[in-house]
Amino acid sequence: MTQSPHPERRAIDGDRTVKQLLVGLLLVGSACFVLLGSPAVPQRFLYDSRKIATIAGGYQGYDSDKSFSTVGAIYRDLGLAEQPVWAGLLGYLLFATVLLVALRGRIGNAGLLGLALVVGSVVLAVVYVGTYSKDVFVLPIALVALWRRRGWWPEIALVAAMAVYAHEFRDYWYLVIGGYVGFRVVMARGFSVGRMIAAAVAALVVLAVVFQNYLGVELDFYRTKVNEVRIGDVDTRTLIEPFVDVAGPVGSFLNSVIVLVTFAVPLPLILKLSPYYLMVAAFLAVLWFQFGRAVRLWGARARSDPQWARLVALVLGLTVVQSVFEPDYGSYVRHLTPLLPVMLAVILWRPRPRPSDGSDPQDARVAQEADTAAGAPGDAVAGGPGGAVAGR
Repeated sequence: MTQSPHPERRAIDGDRTVKQLLVGLLLVGSACFVLLGSPAVPQRFLYDSRKIATIAGGYQGYDSDKSFSTVGAIYRDLGLAEQPVWAGLLGYLLFATVLLVALRGRIGNAGLLGLALVVGSVVLAVVYVGTYSKDVFVLPIALVALWRRRGWWPEIALVAAMAVYAHEFRDYWYLVIGGYVGFRVVMARGFSVGRMIAAAVAALVVLAVVFQNYLGVELDFYRTKVNEVRIGDVDTRTLIEPFVDVAGPVGSFLNSVIVLVTFAVPLPLILKLSPYYLMVAAFLAVLWFQFGRAVRLWGARARSDPQWARLVALVLGLTVVQSVFEPDYGSYVRHLTPLLPVMLAVILWRPRPRPSDGSDPQDARVAQEADTAAGAPGDAVAGGPGGAVAGR
């Protein structure tokens, strides 16, 4: 019997098929859970959902809140005012679509940690977009960001999508646009984790100056204002309070920097010593660790794939702005959920082989390091003629 000339490729394809099957079963099972009305989701996660449902049903008491009014009106116009299950299924299916686009050609690169991040992302989607939700409307932005076409059109389309969302739903997304453009400019000169961290801190400096001189308020003013009436609320368990007791713009800047750090190193959640918060903290820590590792490993090759740079800039632009406005860590996780597929696409990205000979020993070594860290077998990327690009 003649043996296959590429046994490594056949083995890798089989491994990828198993992963695709697992993801498919996860998505179908989660859809069934949403169809049952997500019965195990605690009520404290559904405050925004109930508010939107009330507005969709015709209540006019929230006219001053543009984002809730707009979202409620959209659900009402779609005929979903009295259909919470179908509204939730619509949001969940949109998330599943974005996730599948993000994983297309990349799922083969996922090891145990990568698959765990996929599972965690789907669970958060069930909670935060599998119901009446404002965050559902960020998913089209994620879908545009995942557009694989090269050139200026994807950039223009992404900025336009963010501008529409900022105008119709959340004004602070205009700042996200500024952050996105700023990170893209920085990335044009080169990638590194240190460069990205420096750019994030510089962005907070710029925001502090703008807030102080043009708005007349300190950088964390809006978070403090929202939280003033929430202190002591038993359902607000992850409130973000000032970390340093320093008055003035310096103190507000330092607090925002610390908040940004705790988004990736969630010590405040760990210190809650609650099983639920420990799981969320573990998810966030692994997510950002793998995201930072991807930037470190593949940043030098990112210019060959501008889509990767768009995804990184979008995530960082939003996260920096979140560090200024988010009132609690629950809101942070909820607002990050629509971009989890984008982060997974960055984490599971692998560079194309160099055109000279179709392979690169250095790329193979770095890819092996990345997949080993993610729990995948090293020879999935480095062992064979088709291994270096098996996941694409």
